[in-house]
Amino acid sequence: MDAESIAGLVGLAIGLLVLVALSVFESRTYRREHEGEGMMHHWLAAHHVFDRMRRRH
Repeated sequence: MDAESIAGLVGLAIGLLVLVALSVFESRTYRREHEGEGMMHHWLAAHHVFDRMRRRH
């Protein structure tokens, strides 16, 4: 591998680390502001996914 491909991979790794760190920070902030409800739970409830998943006997 040449220097350009190594630099590209390092840049990609740093970018992914920043993305994951921001996602974790945003998720914790959202949970703190919304009394413990997570983003995924809020989205699933708002789009009635839980209603469709409920088994009917």
